[in-house]
Amino acid sequence: MMVQWSVIRLFQRNVLLWVIGFTSSAYWGFEALNAMGLSPLYLPSGPLKYVTHALAMLPDGVNDLVVLVAVPLLILLSVHDLLRAPRWWSALLIWFLYTNLMNRAWLAGSGGQQLIANLLFWNIFLSGNRTTAGLDGALGWSFPAFWILRLQVLIAYLATALHKLTGTHWLDGTAMGVVATDPAFGPSWIVDHPLAASLSTWAVLLFQITFPLAVWFRRARYAWMFFGIIFHLATALWMDIPEMGLAFIAAYAIWFDEQTVQRSVPMRRLAGTAGSVSTA
Repeated sequence: MMVQWSVIRLFQRNVLLWVIGFTSSAYWGFEALNAMGLSPLYLPSGPLKYVTHALAMLPDGVNDLVVLVAVPLLILLSVHDLLRAPRWWSALLIWFLYTNLMNRAWLAGSGGQQLIANLLFWNIFLSGNRTTAGLDGALGWSFPAFWILRLQVLIAYLATALHKLTGTHWLDGTAMGVVATDPAFGPSWIVDHPLAASLSTWAVLLFQITFPLAVWFRRARYAWMFFGIIFHLATALWMDIPEMGLAFIAAYAIWFDEQTVQRSVPMRRLAGTAGSVSTA
């Protein structure tokens, strides 16, 4: 079976554009969190945890320097991999820097940031030569990583839908109306139109439940993606969480097929040179 390189490259560039845009816009937020005394780096448990504790005790000036170096480095690496096919080591560094900055600012985090962190991790195994060279070929992870990335999007929708089914507001059609009553969200006009609130509530719930099934059928896949783009752009506009909506839209690229990418001039240009990687 073949892993479609043009689809992977389109996906990589979408995610990297998200990382560049989000990191650039959130830079001052990261810097402001220095005053909270949080560790500037996240490291796994084990012997390295002592390094984490030591870094947390560094003077504020050194903490500031860590962020001042990490943020531009993350942006520069992302721009590099955007313009040239990424190698596993650059993909690893991007994931490491992004995850640490995200964990540092976890109080201001969202599900979109968590989704991107997962996508960046599995992208490590898709980054490298298109042949059997590099980490990709050495571990033989190109095919499973490709499908893990695809399933990640489906699991996110399915988990969200199942969680909503345990409550009452989504089932009785009042969820969108309740959310709209919060001045921080919207759209406020929907409060005065109960029927519109109910229809939009059930439409979102139906979309999230059926998306994991619809994507397996080519025609249904793109129809559901189109609705998903409208839905996520609406949440970005009215709920003021653009990073979450744009994260899901960026992740959609992994579910395109190579024929669609090749027929679309904008997608073909964003994907770069088409090709494929054999996982046989």
